[in-house]
Amino acid sequence: MEASFEQAGKRVKEHYGFTLPVSAVASVTRKHARAIAAKQEAREGAHILPGKGAPTVVAEADGSFLRIVSTDDTKTDRRKTREVQYREARLCAACAKGSQSIYYDATFSDVRNIAGLWSFTAKDAGMAMHSKVHIVADGADWIHAEGKSAFGHRGSFLIDLYHVLEYLHEAAPGCSRNPQRWLNTQKKRLKSGHSKKVIAELKKHIEPDASPDTESPVRRAWRYLNNRRDCLAYDLAQNMELPLGSGLIESGNKHILQARMKIPGAAWSIQTAENFARTRALRANGGWDTYWTEASKAAA
Repeated sequence: MEASFEQAGKRVKEHYGFTLPVSAVASVTRKHARAIAAKQEAREGAHILPGKGAPTVVAEADGSFLRIVSTDDTKTDRRKTREVQYREARLCAACAKGSQSIYYDATFSDVRNIAGLWSFTAKDAGMAMHSKVHIVADGADWIHAEGKSAFGHRGSFLIDLYHVLEYLHEAAPGCSRNPQRWLNTQKKRLKSGHSKKVIAELKKHIEPDASPDTESPVRRAWRYLNNRRDCLAYDLAQNMELPLGSGLIESGNKHILQARMKIPGAAWSIQTAENFARTRALRANGGWDTYWTEASKAAA
């Protein structure tokens, strides 16, 4: 799960002294990945919460595009029907405030399935009936929708501050002769709870209507913040010692999905990619030993 099938075969040779064909390594790995994904998919009770748990849970989600290969199985030579495209794997994560234990899940399936997976990660992290959920994300509509579905009234959204600052950085030259000073001022305003002043400042410098959107960074920044006024409470998050950025999920994308599934030359069928994504999430959650213990008992 951590290396290519070829490298895994070499490690077997190094540690145990015998050689396995790459095809055998791949076959066994895929078999267990299928079993793990099926087990994860069969879970129930995400919304049945305990009475006691973590007072606050941090929840994040994001997408990562991976290389997917499809072929027409009805054709004799499937190589001639080979198509490559990039599909978005959606990763969700949760941890109790102040905890180092992070729980993940991932899927390539319909975005509407994220709410259930996200609920399980939060429950594993300690979400209980009276927990509050601090959701940090980049403002994507699907994340907002699935967060509402997963956490309802207990969830509060915060747009990743660094994502907002990227918009403001692009807008700064159109708002001031000293872009860096202007940007620093807007950052201070955001962190002190004065997001309305930032939105008003942007509005003063919006490009003419005739200017194309691609050439109107101030308009894009104003629209982005204005449409998300309820998700800019950085002062409250700071007072509660909660994260302002989505580093948790960005790190997860790198070490759960990209570290294995974006290695040079890697191309996955959609089902194998789904199975591997969910298996790597379970492994990151510390569920690997439990799976092997149960699999060994079942095989005995």
